[in-house]
Amino acid sequence: MLEQQHNFQLPGGWCSDCRAAAARPCWDEHAVLNAKAAVRYLSTEQVPAGALQEAAALLQDVLSQESGPAGGDPPPAAAPAAPPPAAVDLPSAGRGRRLAGLAAAVAARPGALLSSAPPRPHPPPARARPPPPTVVDLDPPAPAAPAPHSTELNVWSLVWHAPDRDDMVIDVWKADALRRAPGVLRLCQVHCLSDPAWTLGLLQCAAPTVERLSVYNPLESHFRVVVAMPRLRRLCLWCDDDAQYACPPGLAAQRPPGSGDGDGLRWLRVRYLPPATLQALLQVHRRTLEELMLSARTPGPGRDDLHKLLGRCQLRALRRLVLRRDYGHDDGDCAGQRAAVRAVLPGVQVLCSICDCLEGEEGQP
Repeated sequence: MLEQQHNFQLPGGWCSDCRAAAARPCWDEHAVLNAKAAVRYLSTEQVPAGALQEAAALLQDVLSQESGPAGGDPPPAAAPAAPPPAAVDLPSAGRGRRLAGLAAAVAARPGALLSSAPPRPHPPPARARPPPPTVVDLDPPAPAAPAPHSTELNVWSLVWHAPDRDDMVIDVWKADALRRAPGVLRLCQVHCLSDPAWTLGLLQCAAPTVERLSVYNPLESHFRVVVAMPRLRRLCLWCDDDAQYACPPGLAAQRPPGSGDGDGLRWLRVRYLPPATLQALLQVHRRTLEELMLSARTPGPGRDDLHKLLGRCQLRALRRLVLRRDYGHDDGDCAGQRAAVRAVLPGVQVLCSICDCLEGEEGQP
């Protein structure tokens, strides 16, 4: 009907069921391919030997259908066509020219369709590889890097703690402080009378490396450890009225074993040492001591002998002296005392904690 109404002409094609050029019934009942698809289809089929000429004639029939009049069926082809080489599939001016090239390619390449070998079977689909087995490392993990050792230790909270604090907890903290003491450079707030045995052990553990120390009310055993510290450079020595006599002058005059002329204290704060002990300590460190803080009240008339004591010590490296007025201060007596000290310590800055507003100055090493 379509051909009668619209003068419809069927295009040339290849019937894969008849294995020949498509006739009119093939378009309704069979699978029909165009010429180019037919060539690709024939390349996968096994063609018997001697069918080369028939395949070439077949393509010519398809070509004649493309260019001939409408209506007539093309003559049947004897054999399927061969696959063209890649060079045949080039764009051209018309469909007839492309089909003619396909026919020529079949005639020129017999080996493409005359193979009698069976087609190569397709390889089975590749199976997914199982994941590799998990490797279990039987070796123990490397130990974590140790935390950096602290160079400062303040034990004030272990001494002045609340009365309701559990003693067992304090004992654990004290044991931890003993463990951390070796290697520290600064050790603060060692109140010896609070626990004489523990504080003595603490000083002994820190003695080889400590450079800055604040110690309060030491007994003779504590003072003996302090004066023997080889690297000590800054010292706060605080004594109450009863504890000052526990530091004999003979111990204060000792030098650390193996120390040279350049080894010794650079900074010293002293409170309530007996004059003989203070003089012995200052003479040992006279070559290195640069700053001195003394707790000294202003004396009454005719009772000032501080300048005499300092003059006997020959403090060659001293640059700064601060007189801390912890108990009692008189402006007139203070001025006279400082003038007398300046006379025996020329070039030294002599200051008063009250007159020069130094009450807030740091008193810790």
